[in-house]
Amino acid sequence: MATDSILQRQSIISIMAWRFKTSKYKNAAPKVIKREEWIQEGISAGNLMQCSGNHIKAGCIYMTFNVDSSGGGNLGVLPVSSTGRLVNGLPLLPAHGDFVSDFEFSPFDDYLLATGSADNSVKVWLLPEEDNLSELSNLNPVVAVPKQNYKIENVTWNPMAEGVLTFTCNDCVVLYDVTSQEQKISINNHKDQIQSISWRDNGQVFVTSCKDKRLRIIDPRASSVVQETQGHDNIRDSRALWLGNKDMLCTTGFSRSREREVKVWDCRNFTSSVSTLGIDSNTGTLIPLYDADTGMLFLTGKGDSNIRYYEISEKDSTLTENNISRTEQVKGVGMVPKRALNVMEGEVDRLLLLTKQAIIPIPYIVPRKNYLEFHDDLFPDTASDEPGLSATAWFSGANGQRKLVSLNPQRKTAIGSRRGLGLQPGEVKEAGGGTSADVPVTNKTQPETSQVTNPSSPPASVPNTSPSATSQSPVHNRTDEEKAAEAISDDVTDEDKAEAEQREEVQKKVSARIFSGVRQCKFKHWKCKTLHRSTHIENIRKLDRTVPGESNFFVANKKRCVVPIEGSGGLLSVFELDKPGKLQDAGLPVLQHQSKATDYSWDPFSDNRLVVACDDAKIWVWDIPEGGLTETLTEPRGTLRGHMEKIYFVIFHPLARDIIVTSAYDFTVRIWDLSEMKEVLQLFVHPDQVFCAAWSPDGKYLCTVCKDGKVRIFNPRKSPNPVMEGPGPEGSRGARAVFVLEGNYLFISGFDKQSKRMVFMYDTGDLSKPLYEDSIDECPAILVPYYDEDSNTVFLSGRGDGQMYAYEVATEEPYLFPLATTKFPTASQAFSFLPKYLCNVKEVEFAKAYRLTQTSVEPVSFTVPRVRLEYFQDDLFPETRVTWEPTMTSKDWLAGSNRQPRTLSLQPKDMTLLSQAPKETPKVRKFESYNADTYKTDEQKKEELMSAMTNKLSKQEAPLPQDLAEGVDEDEWDD
Repeated sequence: MATDSILQRQSIISIMAWRFKTSKYKNAAPKVIKREEWIQEGISAGNLMQCSGNHIKAGCIYMTFNVDSSGGGNLGVLPVSSTGRLVNGLPLLPAHGDFVSDFEFSPFDDYLLATGSADNSVKVWLLPEEDNLSELSNLNPVVAVPKQNYKIENVTWNPMAEGVLTFTCNDCVVLYDVTSQEQKISINNHKDQIQSISWRDNGQVFVTSCKDKRLRIIDPRASSVVQETQGHDNIRDSRALWLGNKDMLCTTGFSRSREREVKVWDCRNFTSSVSTLGIDSNTGTLIPLYDADTGMLFLTGKGDSNIRYYEISEKDSTLTENNISRTEQVKGVGMVPKRALNVMEGEVDRLLLLTKQAIIPIPYIVPRKNYLEFHDDLFPDTASDEPGLSATAWFSGANGQRKLVSLNPQRKTAIGSRRGLGLQPGEVKEAGGGTSADVPVTNKTQPETSQVTNPSSPPASVPNTSPSATSQSPVHNRTDEEKAAEAISDDVTDEDKAEAEQREEVQKKVSARIFSGVRQCKFKHWKCKTLHRSTHIENIRKLDRTVPGESNFFVANKKRCVVPIEGSGGLLSVFELDKPGKLQDAGLPVLQHQSKATDYSWDPFSDNRLVVACDDAKIWVWDIPEGGLTETLTEPRGTLRGHMEKIYFVIFHPLARDIIVTSAYDFTVRIWDLSEMKEVLQLFVHPDQVFCAAWSPDGKYLCTVCKDGKVRIFNPRKSPNPVMEGPGPEGSRGARAVFVLEGNYLFISGFDKQSKRMVFMYDTGDLSKPLYEDSIDECPAILVPYYDEDSNTVFLSGRGDGQMYAYEVATEEPYLFPLATTKFPTASQAFSFLPKYLCNVKEVEFAKAYRLTQTSVEPVSFTVPRVRLEYFQDDLFPETRVTWEPTMTSKDWLAGSNRQPRTLSLQPKDMTLLSQAPKETPKVRKFESYNADTYKTDEQKKEELMSAMTNKLSKQEAPLPQDLAEGVDEDEWDD
């Protein structure tokens, strides 16, 4: 009994210790790479075939990647340190006669590349030195494996033994000895096509995922399946990845309901997964990448526009999501080896993202106060490039262990090994002694390696503008020129030293802004919560989704909302928000027009007035009765005519009562006075469709974005001509604009020429080019922005999206700072935000909106997590502008008046300002390691916990309930 109690206490201590364990890599985040540092010249990955490969992989010297399948079996090859514009074009390796399905660098030779192809062949290449990449076009393979009967799906090297190449074709796994050029093992115990293969780091077993939905752990030297279990429930493409040398696997695939999912497996209990995480309903294959040194797991899917970063708990195998970063649409992704990272910049991992027309390096940085010294806690010793044993020894049954090396630049060895396995490009023999028909015969040999180069040094053909590019230099076999340069460096002038110090200062500043996540933003981790179902309006039937994209589609005020309904005559339902619940199936009263409604807007100063634009060029003005609609209305208070074509949009002035602006297919922008029901101003200068219009906060200026690719700013009361114009979004799908930061900047969402959704930031004083732009994803729906001026937050969501994006806008570079992204269980058709005074500031709610889905209207709340909720968070809630009251009449505004709105404090009377709250006395941190007075060793902590638990147990004088239970005699058991 005493032994059991001790074991229980030890188990509790272990669990508690793990629970409070913090990860050094939790705050790792991607560094923002400027577009000009992307590799874009010659990159074309637009029509890549669907295969099991990652489409891009890297060694310590080179990266290689698929190019458009129309180019046959070509691979692009570049130094892994490449950035920006390519001076001499993109070097191509004509590897195969058909699409290259998979490829991988040897872990023991940074120049040795294995490739597999849809032409059923596998080849091994010894790549030239960086300054001889022009030789790629005439390069011959050093090994050509005899052609197989099926397309090659996967190619990978054994991580322990040098020269052991593994590849799969259809339902077969083949192990090939590259040194002796012999096929050693063929495993044919799969029942369908093998989708992925991954070695354990000890090189003894590997795991496969198969189209028959089974996972198999195989000992290849025994040619036997060690363990087998049911994997994902869908036959679509799956990936299996062994997590280093742990007893854990990670798989990605699709569930029975076609949802993408990630599973974690413990191979000691392989009957079922120990953790399953549903991702989303996208169709792209999830590619997992794992760093065994840090435990960082990255996931992204083909066709996705974000990268997910997780950590896997070794205690309970759960996945902890640490970061989701948005990026370009993914065509392929690879990971750079640890030995090639810029460790002196805190770079713990680097991904290479292959997009349609670019390669984007994505370094993951752990933020530290400085990067002047090596942080050994972030960079444990990693596997070297020396093999644990030879191929001959491994096939004979031996097991080895790889040597570990330090990543400290002062201690680590040079990278860029070029063993070549004793192979030379030349005559390549097929099985049976014949010469391969598709491999030209030549006596050309590779030059001997005289210098080991570092991937951080820019090659002659590829400029490297990265500040870190000069931080390391070649260390082996220095040439005479290098020795002379070193001698000259001993005689450095004061000017040279000053210049070097200036460069060092610049590098420090760059390191200090290593990624935008370092910027302190109070709203970065905002939360979005859908309120209780009892507040929803449900059972909306026949939602009309054909309303033009220039419309906001759904509008609400504090009392009611408007939803378009299918039917002739432009039907609009008006729902009272204080009457939630399930709507009746039919017979609901509506607003009926004579033609289709194209846009509609609530008067910001009257909860009862609604203005509707129609495709018959009419503008309808409605007065909604108090209490809502009780019958279908067909007669408005009045109508406006002036446009000659279908109207795009209608927008109210932010400060002046009765002023609206509209635009139509007649390419005119017209301003109307509703008090007199007439047109008062007109702008004729647009040569094409006007996508949108936006008023400045002070109501003086009007911005338009036109299909001709121009952004224009007007002072409509003074001139029909723009006061400023500049290039806008290039795409023709549409655009939206909103003035931000007191009207000094413009935020615009639109499309590029490839129909990617983009966001732009402009200075209203200079529209010649955007200050910053960012690509979101590929989707046909325009992103509709809503700007909260008190928090400087722009929310973005498109029709049919399942998530909402957000940015903080600021006056300092890069002007747009991505905030958290929220996902919804169902697709959103539109959002309508409410005035600021309706927010519940006691719950730190800084924005409130209604969300329209296909069948319901749901209130959503946007909050910021805070601790001391009893105080008014005055740092989050400055005095807000009263936008729900007009500052002037239409006549005042037309006469040239400009009156600013008053401001209002949102502080409740019963709350004290947080800035005036008494400061909390700092609590003594019991386990503060740097405080000598309170420092306690692990043994002291353990002893205190054991003592406390023992004292509690000793106070238990009464017998426990289980001690009073009676047992059963042996002869009473039923056999």
